[in-house]
Amino acid sequence: MQSLSQKDKEISLKMDTEGLSVTQVRLVKNIHALLAHVLVSDEESEYFETSAALLKKTAELIKQANFSAQNKQMAYGDQAVEFAVDYLNEAIEENKMTNLDN
Repeated sequence: MQSLSQKDKEISLKMDTEGLSVTQVRLVKNIHALLAHVLVSDEESEYFETSAALLKKTAELIKQANFSAQNKQMAYGDQAVEFAVDYLNEAIEENKMTNLDN
């Protein structure tokens, strides 16, 4: 179960890691750190390099998902990442980045 609480200038994130591998937990922590870093970057190169690293680590985590690991007969991890990249490319080309913030 996930939860989110915010106090002034701090957000506390909790994630139930039951059923996750050590690698998955490590990637989640790394993604969290990269996300926090990219949001406050003030140099162009740092912003772009960190954004790229964030997407790369997210793709790695998708490939490490339990569904992909349990269904190794198909390259679901690769297919999921390719689908997401295609979807993102289409959204960028159509200039339709959706804001799902409630």
